[in-house]
Amino acid sequence: MNYEDEFSQDEDDDQDFLLDDENYAMSPSASQFMYRRQRLSSTNSGVVQNVPKLMDFIPDDIDKKHDEMFQFEDDVKLSYQDIPPPPGLSLKPGNLPPSGFGPSTSQGKPPATVKPIGFSITRIGEPMTQPMEEVEKPKPFAVEKLKASEPGKRSSSKSPSRQAKADGWEPPKGLTPNASSHRLSQLAAISSAPATPKRQRRRDAATKELVNLVVVGHVDAGKSTLMGHILCKLNFVDQKTIHKYKQESSRQGKASFAFAWVLDETDEERNRGITMDIARTFFETKHRRIVLLDAPGHRDFIPNMITGASQADAALLVVNANIGEFESGFDKGGQTREHAMLLRSLGVSQLIVAVNQLDKVEWSQDRYKDVESQIKVFLERTAGFTNIKFVPCSGLSGENLIERPNESCDLRKWYNGPCLIELIDELQAPKRVVDGPLRAIINDIFKSTSTSLSVSVKVESGEIQVNDKLYIMPNADQALVKAVTNDDGGASDCVYAGDQALLTLFGAFEPDTIHPGHVLTSGGKDALMPGRRFMARIVVFDIPIPIMKGTKAELFCHSLCEPVTFVKLVSEISKNNGKVLKERPRCLARNKSGMVVIETERDVAIEPYTVCKPLGRITIRLNGQTIAAGIIESRTD
Repeated sequence: MNYEDEFSQDEDDDQDFLLDDENYAMSPSASQFMYRRQRLSSTNSGVVQNVPKLMDFIPDDIDKKHDEMFQFEDDVKLSYQDIPPPPGLSLKPGNLPPSGFGPSTSQGKPPATVKPIGFSITRIGEPMTQPMEEVEKPKPFAVEKLKASEPGKRSSSKSPSRQAKADGWEPPKGLTPNASSHRLSQLAAISSAPATPKRQRRRDAATKELVNLVVVGHVDAGKSTLMGHILCKLNFVDQKTIHKYKQESSRQGKASFAFAWVLDETDEERNRGITMDIARTFFETKHRRIVLLDAPGHRDFIPNMITGASQADAALLVVNANIGEFESGFDKGGQTREHAMLLRSLGVSQLIVAVNQLDKVEWSQDRYKDVESQIKVFLERTAGFTNIKFVPCSGLSGENLIERPNESCDLRKWYNGPCLIELIDELQAPKRVVDGPLRAIINDIFKSTSTSLSVSVKVESGEIQVNDKLYIMPNADQALVKAVTNDDGGASDCVYAGDQALLTLFGAFEPDTIHPGHVLTSGGKDALMPGRRFMARIVVFDIPIPIMKGTKAELFCHSLCEPVTFVKLVSEISKNNGKVLKERPRCLARNKSGMVVIETERDVAIEPYTVCKPLGRITIRLNGQTIAAGIIESRTD
């Protein structure tokens, strides 16, 4: 017999035993020696339930293992007056005799006693004649010793949270039910900490303007090859390295991927022939310092593409001019359209479109014009771009990348415009919020211990100097900046808004608690406070199923990815003027716009768009498809 059969048989035996006990008729001679427990009904307080059962007479000291049993002889005829009471106990009315009187087969154990509680004895079968006496409950000793404070003489030390609350700070409502008091105290201390004083240091005026450029496009459009070839032509990759890449790629039968390997550095990316994560590098043009962000084009890696695009000031959209290749990327389901929509929703307004691989169609002007006209209509009318520039080129042959085509190239016959690097050099750096409160987004973590962190950050607002005391949100961990490495790999003592930097932070960090999407902030009234529930204004994309109350999706904001729920549809509004068209709609269908309340599963470091634009832009995806984008209007928790 297996264990399950044995267990089932034991349960049946136990049930039969209990049923036999309850139905067993005791003789009067034995029952008069049994103590009957008085039971109070929970629904009829003060009334003793006089329903005798065998289970009512079981003393408190019966062994739970049922290895001890009490036996009584039927011929014993004694009354409870003949039983000698235990020492010190007087059997008077109102006192309860001890349990377990009478012959017992307990092995040497003394009879169990019950402390008197004011009940009178009732024989089995006799009605209750004396009501239960009211017993005053003794007061706990600690309560008796307490004394009320006299008015005006009460004093207590204030915790950081109390002190901050007295100064006018209130803890975030979304944190109160679930967050620990320790974390609330940390947030209160951060908010009440002295603000970082304004510093007079500014970036050197002679320094070239910094532009963060993201490269996007459909898979196999040639993005990595194009940018890798530019880096080689600009001498940011030495000839020995590129020669090594050419030999290794040829041995694997992928000779055309040599320039792509400049940016695709992992073995998996090289074996699969696609970019899977953001590749970050740096180069300079005549008037600009460029931080290059090479984004993946495969639809499975759209979250990584969003992370790169959220850091960008401008974008380079690469399209494949080959017949059939452009159509597959631009038609519904291709990544060209989705990448363009994501760029615009993430705040990118400057766009260069590189019509790549034009050499494979013999530098056809007609093909170039056809591609340009199709994509220009979409970018202007649907995506909303106004600043768009087009350039024909070939990433593999290198034509029109850093130099205009020579007379021998067929492209020169009909194109006299600028080359790609000239257009990149004309990109404008956006206005930086150097004087604003510190907001630095963690994009990657390179080294993490219990006392130090090495993180890659994008400074969106303010500045960071060595020895600054910062706070990591939403965890509220304190950190000290010990070293700063700027975007070109050189050591520095200060980075400003717009910079990409590597920071070394010292502090007490719990393992695996710091992630991309966390934000560095300074203390004081301008500190970023995390939250969960937000009011957002969104635009719904071309989706088959409308957004309804309770819809669950993924929220993307800067480097953050977090599950989110639509908890309320506030209104449907006009795209043109923002006027309310319908209050509390049942759903938001395709191409509609509305105000919604969203709630994340955990506290997140985002805030209204009016406070910090990069931390207020959101993108919402569901089942691998972008369903909406918008901005955070306010916090509602």
